[in-house]
Amino acid sequence: MGAAHVAAQRAGAATVPGTACAVTFAGRSTVVIPAGQCMFSDSVPLRTEDGADLAVSLGLPDATGPASWHPATLTTGYRTEGAGHGADADGKAFARADQSWYFLDGVDVINPAVRGAVVAFGPSTNDCIGSAPDANERYPDKLARRLLTLPDGERMTVLNAGIAGNRLLSDNGTCGPSALNRFVRDAVQQSGVRAVILCEGTNDVATRPGLDLGTVAYTRMIEAAHASGLTIIGATLQPHEGAGFYSPAGNRLREAVNEWIRWSGSFDDVADFDRILLDPRYPRRLLPAYDSGDHLHPGNAGYDAIADSVDLAALAALADNDRLREQVA
Repeated sequence: MGAAHVAAQRAGAATVPGTACAVTFAGRSTVVIPAGQCMFSDSVPLRTEDGADLAVSLGLPDATGPASWHPATLTTGYRTEGAGHGADADGKAFARADQSWYFLDGVDVINPAVRGAVVAFGPSTNDCIGSAPDANERYPDKLARRLLTLPDGERMTVLNAGIAGNRLLSDNGTCGPSALNRFVRDAVQQSGVRAVILCEGTNDVATRPGLDLGTVAYTRMIEAAHASGLTIIGATLQPHEGAGFYSPAGNRLREAVNEWIRWSGSFDDVADFDRILLDPRYPRRLLPAYDSGDHLHPGNAGYDAIADSVDLAALAALADNDRLREQVA
């Protein structure tokens, strides 16, 4: 990494004048990131408001070859072939656009008014394929806005650990490591995390690995969360009859997985996305008002329903897990 900057985003690639800050790593503007690892920058003195968008510019001195990326962000990113434009406020040099993010893994914000973070962990339901682009209408965004209404000391932030196409058990070159293989990195080790909402398995029912294999994976992630003093909430899998990979056998597995999530007692609590999203007349299908059109992903109204279904008081109580943390310590 040759240079990095962060600023308050104004519109498109343009930033608010005077907000651009150079990002350093142990005091240096350049950094070499070992393959498969993350590097934390030094802190940046940039004040930001709740829900504000940031513009993070990463300058790469050489051609990278295959890049670490998040392919389906539903947020437009911008690129330029020229060097030295990271602090430009007008954004004119950034003429190439796509809806992917490259290299950047996350941003930590110091906020004494919040008590910690909830990780929304899952596949494209977390990426929120089907919602409006550049609108921050993902279900984790909506849940974050609801959590902002809580009093100081009870508020929490939401970290979106969604990867479209992600599977519970199988690694994939495009969609990243399996949920099981990335859970510690993407959930347990996140800064300030207190609770995890786990929604994984929709992409596995097409290959029908079997209920036992799935529940073993869930159990291992539950154990990893509890070993670090975290609360973990299991989310049931949404109906998807009419989607491309739907099959009656896969749906039977989905229903069996949902029954295990609801009644096994393994999770600390259950978020029943299935019952929120299903059509009561045809329970294997999404409610038409919630269907984005592909019969798998909800649209904006469906993601609203998911976020609104989360009981904030119950979530706050579950995340008040200092006693569990003390037992783990």
